[in-house]
Amino acid sequence: MSFEYIEITDPLFVENKEQTGEDDYIMVRAKQYSHVPIKIPNWTPQAHCYTTLFKQYEQELLEAEVYPDDVWVFSYPKSGTTWTQEMVWLICNDLNFEAARAESLQIRFPFMDVSLIHPTDTSSFERAKNTARPRFIKSHLPVSMLPKRYWEVKPKTIYIRRNPKSVAVSYFYHSQGIHYRGSMDTFVRSFAREHQFYSPYHAHVIEYHELQDCDNILYLSFEEMKRYLPAVVRKVCEFFGKTYSKPELELLYQHLSFKSMRDNPTVNYKSRDPTKKGEQFIRKGEAEGWKKELTPEQIQLLDEWTKEKVPNPEQRKLFE
Repeated sequence: MSFEYIEITDPLFVENKEQTGEDDYIMVRAKQYSHVPIKIPNWTPQAHCYTTLFKQYEQELLEAEVYPDDVWVFSYPKSGTTWTQEMVWLICNDLNFEAARAESLQIRFPFMDVSLIHPTDTSSFERAKNTARPRFIKSHLPVSMLPKRYWEVKPKTIYIRRNPKSVAVSYFYHSQGIHYRGSMDTFVRSFAREHQFYSPYHAHVIEYHELQDCDNILYLSFEEMKRYLPAVVRKVCEFFGKTYSKPELELLYQHLSFKSMRDNPTVNYKSRDPTKKGEQFIRKGEAEGWKKELTPEQIQLLDEWTKEKVPNPEQRKLFE
């Protein structure tokens, strides 16, 4: 068996799991990871949070095909992934706005591993496999769980990260719109105890940034995109060997503005559950919106959590 499955016995989780809708959550640890080119000495991957669905798809995950002309976007959930996907797809597709508006981002840029956490009519791995090349693939997988072919092929990849307090708020509203039935406070505490999908959060970010000999990966941050999008766009264009005129780029900036993204139905898909009243997928897109959403106690909790999990001051800069 390539993975170890671990029941979550944390008292807070056990007390709340039925009320919050998390009763099928499980921690999964990769047992085969020597092929991962990571610089961390004596590295052993941690267990990550999924649902029991993971067991049904572990072979499809391990054997997933990876092609040299693939483009992948990786992130921990709610880190600016959708924004990054739309930017990358347009830059790589000659700024074809008409095509982007005609087809859902979910089709243009399939979420390869969603079957590991949510029931799907068709295997998300199968959908990714059958996507026309060149493929654009979204994934939240940690480095220890990427398909083995990824490390052999090393396709062009973007990794996007975001401040943990912003992630916590965005992840709560996103989860509430799909399945989550608990309060913001319960969610924040669960997030800080690593019991939300793809957690542990800090390890996810750090391990991608500690890979070696991976010049196929370009690292971005949500905050960087918010501060000055044109600089990020130039960086991404250079990474993919693309050149566009100033007027063309102005149209791209306009398309990627948060007002435009909020009004764009091809990227702003609604909750899968029509009975849910959670906010739409593209919600506010604020870099420091957490200041209005979190209590002082929650802010302190998350800050102390980051200090505990990231003692290295250089690595802690990733979470500012």
